[in-house]
Amino acid sequence: MVERKTMRPITLRRVIEICSLATQNKRLTVETVSNKLNCSESRAKEMLLEVEKIGLLNHSDNFWVSNSRTSEFLEYFEKEEWAKIHHYFLENYQFYKEFIQVLQGHIAGQQGLSMDDIVKESTEHKLHLNKTAVEVLTDWCERLGVIQRNLYSAKIYLIKEETEKLENFTKTLVKIYRKLAFSQWHKEVYVEIPLIRENVCEELKITRKTFDDLLKETYLKNFGKIEFSGAPITTLAKKSPLSEKKLTPIGKEAILSANSTLKKEREGITINRKSYYYLAIHETV
Repeated sequence: MVERKTMRPITLRRVIEICSLATQNKRLTVETVSNKLNCSESRAKEMLLEVEKIGLLNHSDNFWVSNSRTSEFLEYFEKEEWAKIHHYFLENYQFYKEFIQVLQGHIAGQQGLSMDDIVKESTEHKLHLNKTAVEVLTDWCERLGVIQRNLYSAKIYLIKEETEKLENFTKTLVKIYRKLAFSQWHKEVYVEIPLIRENVCEELKITRKTFDDLLKETYLKNFGKIEFSGAPITTLAKKSPLSEKKLTPIGKEAILSANSTLKKEREGITINRKSYYYLAIHETV
């Protein structure tokens, strides 16, 4: 039998659900998965084969069984150990490894990659990432906190593991602020913090939380040079084209129901219990 060279589409939720079913049934069949997950038998078989390819199931005749890694994987999920799930996929799943490999190659760049960019680069390097695989893996990695997407441009980037230096952050913050404040289309002193956040995060490959922490630190060290301003409670400025995804387990029941938090309303920043939405830099910091 020739090994399949493309990824069968499967959500992270389905991977978790099938692993859970495997630990509850001595023999997991296509019929069982079809009935339990309310899907067609052809779809059930497709998902079982992909979870097997990930290394989380063993196949024998017409049924699948759990292995030592199945329970371990579920334990990672139950304990919310997203980094361990990421490293498991990285070590055991070819498509995931290739996806991260492409993004890793651009970690030093100022911009992320579009989904089309990733597919194109995969083709050039004879990897196995088609458009469907990139869409699926983007969803997985975004939920696990491994990557982020610029919520305005949809560019995808891998988050750096090392700590960002405050000096480099401040330099990038000022550069991005000036670019956005005094562009051809936008000549305003005040710029939306969410828009600055997305651009700085993309260039430095940092999380949004890291941005907020470093922005507060920069502000406190440059009091008077950086000014914040609020925004009306309801404003179109708070909307972004894309939504942020996070894996949000609710207790142990989340093993079977991984939910996604989708928020289109972008948030500013809160300092000393006061909320701000706009930023202005009046002097060199």
